[in-house]
Amino acid sequence: MNTTSTATHTLSLIVGTVLTPDLSPDLAGVTIRNGRIMSLIPRRGPQRDAILAGTTVIDLGEEATLMPGFIDVHTHGGWGERYVDGPDSATLILRRRAESGCTGLLMTVGNYGRAPVSETLSGGESPWVTEMTSWLPGLGSLTGLPTGGARSLGMHIEGPWLNWDAWVAWGARGASGRSAILPEWDDFARMQELSGGSIRLVSAAPEFPGALEFISRLAGAGVVVSVGHTTAPPELVREAIDAGARHATHTFNGMQPLHHRTPGAVGALLTDDRVICELIADGAHVHPLMQQVLWRAKGSDRVALVTDATRWGGLAPGRYEDGATGRSFEVRDDLGCWSETGNLAGSGSPADRNIAVLTSAGGVPLADAARMASTVPASQLGLGDRKGRIAPGFDADLCVLAPVPGARLGGALPDRNGSDLRCILTIVDGEVVYHRAER
Repeated sequence: MNTTSTATHTLSLIVGTVLTPDLSPDLAGVTIRNGRIMSLIPRRGPQRDAILAGTTVIDLGEEATLMPGFIDVHTHGGWGERYVDGPDSATLILRRRAESGCTGLLMTVGNYGRAPVSETLSGGESPWVTEMTSWLPGLGSLTGLPTGGARSLGMHIEGPWLNWDAWVAWGARGASGRSAILPEWDDFARMQELSGGSIRLVSAAPEFPGALEFISRLAGAGVVVSVGHTTAPPELVREAIDAGARHATHTFNGMQPLHHRTPGAVGALLTDDRVICELIADGAHVHPLMQQVLWRAKGSDRVALVTDATRWGGLAPGRYEDGATGRSFEVRDDLGCWSETGNLAGSGSPADRNIAVLTSAGGVPLADAARMASTVPASQLGLGDRKGRIAPGFDADLCVLAPVPGARLGGALPDRNGSDLRCILTIVDGEVVYHRAER
């Protein structure tokens, strides 16, 4: 809900801890006006009183932690809706994503290879492009617009240029039922034209014919290329990185598991500092211990926290029917989203719970989690000069986390100190778009 505007007055936000993302013990908060951070409020001293004079003060208490708003570059939907269902559905999702501290995101969409293999591998036309053109313009028009919640920062195309056999090869039950679609530059160019230039990130498997050239052209056009859903060995993954890939789609998932004799794609991704690795820190996709392994291998400045939220994100645990595919999915107590064949098929866990999992069960410091959730994705999207940090002149895209009574991790994860950390306030472009009513 929109409760406070800074268009005509100055707002002062006071908390117990400020992460800029760095832990800043001398700071007590920020002042905001006209959508920007005006100044940093010192914890004590005469300057503090001068800064606060004449401003509207929101004091959230000593247990509250202020950090840059989360930027999620991999999220498909929520609350029963998908971005591809149209601008109204997308706007609803964007608004509600602010409830978990998200201030900006890439709407993750794609075509998932349902056409017959003979058609898609024969070098003929790409009928799937026509299907995508029905919703690309509408979603592209949302980029950068206010929604009363999180803002769309563009789109992430996850599919069709993926190897769906990666699911089956590394433990998924049953066949994927999806055909291979070879990367064609003209197809992407048409999609980017229809989106109004809003496609910022593309996931691609490097093992297909023409994939390395495709990756190089995407990178040359300023699009972030992500290695994902792949059976590629580490040597080929390194070739993709040399060609311009700088991102890894939901690391550890949709690729060969890390093994000391056959390290697979993960081995190449963890050891190349040019690559930002996505992490779904819900505890279902990646065990908390492996979350710490990734953090220790890459460092907090080379990991981007993502939700990979499905259309069932935000809904209570239970079984849900997908009218578009005729399949059913179950959101379990661990907030993983499971298909009827027992395969993990996305997440239902919100971003703030993922932060709690990463810090309390995964042992990652909260300041590092803040960097991974905001600073890193902002920088990779070319927005690091105005988003992802708490500093004067930066966009006032902020979130506040604090202990919430009754909040727990769920599933098999034990509750520890910090497990109840959740979002209590979200500010987008200087506007309070979410304020938890009860704590």
